[in-house]
Amino acid sequence: MSESNARQPLISRRQLALGGAGAAVVLALGGAARALAGPVDPLRPPGAVDEASFIGACIRCNRCRGACPRGAIVNCDLEDGIINARTPKLSFHTKKSDSYRRPEGSQAADVKAEPYAALLASGGSGYCDFCNLCIENCPSGALRPFDPASQWIGEAVIDTTQCIAFAKLGGCRRCVDYCPFNAITLDASRRPVVDPAMCNGCGVCENICPSSTYRTFKGSSSRGINVVARQEARPL
Repeated sequence: MSESNARQPLISRRQLALGGAGAAVVLALGGAARALAGPVDPLRPPGAVDEASFIGACIRCNRCRGACPRGAIVNCDLEDGIINARTPKLSFHTKKSDSYRRPEGSQAADVKAEPYAALLASGGSGYCDFCNLCIENCPSGALRPFDPASQWIGEAVIDTTQCIAFAKLGGCRRCVDYCPFNAITLDASRRPVVDPAMCNGCGVCENICPSSTYRTFKGSSSRGINVVARQEARPL
């Protein structure tokens, strides 16, 4: 066996059966599958195929979750819909104290100049650094090669009901300052605006957004800025 083949994740009979069952469910239910899904599509890891194909291809093996060095991949639960249960999704809400930390020293200057390299050199958890380990460890083809320069995970969207800058007419610009891709700017009223053509859904903005702490929300899953799934192509 070659070295490249030896590194390929192996699929057990049980996992193969789970994947086949998932595909059979999608085909059998057709449009009814939408009714078993959650209110919105989960935010999938980078390289995910279209949602219908993903449900059929994913074998719920958890290898992408185990491979993620930032702890940004979690399992869907029943709130995401019965058909999505145990499939992977991205979550940028870390419960750890080591959330996103910018690189230090000479690498700090590269955050804007070379954002992908800077993300890999950053510390902490709860965001995507495009390391591709989830894709490399997917044995079923549910995650495929991904180019973050031209593709996107999803789009960062401002929630005006939660964003501190909208509530206080300014006063918070963390997402603007921390976005490694210059995708977020302030408008004339000092409120954040996202340029979808520059955003790739890395989740840094959502990870460092202080709205839930500032507003002391309990049980709210929304922050002032949130990355949402987008099935269409990234804007040019």
